[in-house]
Amino acid sequence: MKKIGIILTLIVLGSINLFAQKGDYVIDEKSNLMDRVYFGGGFGLSGGSNSTVITVSPIVGYMVSSRFSVGVGATYQYFKFNNFTDNQYGGLLFARMNLFKQVFGYAEYSFINQIDYRDGVNRITIDRLPIGLGFSQRVGPRSSFNVIAAYDMLHDARQYYDSPWVISFFVAL
Repeated sequence: MKKIGIILTLIVLGSINLFAQKGDYVIDEKSNLMDRVYFGGGFGLSGGSNSTVITVSPIVGYMVSSRFSVGVGATYQYFKFNNFTDNQYGGLLFARMNLFKQVFGYAEYSFINQIDYRDGVNRITIDRLPIGLGFSQRVGPRSSFNVIAAYDMLHDARQYYDSPWVISFFVAL
């Protein structure tokens, strides 16, 4: 179990997420579809002597207003640990509300389908509903470093994730 924790830590630290939200644009009734739509996502790669994890997770978002956006995403993950291999896949829906200049509220519903590591045979789907706050620090004209701390409202300790807390770090470009 300790090795799985180390692998999950490597996944988090080895992932670079790109979560693009269009800078400081003002969205109003004159804004067209392309002004409101943004793309982003994530790519992660980690490995060691006994493990390999490759993650791809594109997203597309829509700015409803200058402060509020919603979006969808997909996830694919190749996971290999010792002789155990799995192709995991899932999706997500998210909403983001800018509360103050650098602080935003964040909610996401996500799911991932994977082989149950307890029996190594049956596929299971794990649902998550992390809700929390984020902090965004600009590091360039269109880029920022972001942190989200969220609590998974659907957490079940009997499932895959040990903790209900979801901490995400990502760079927006």
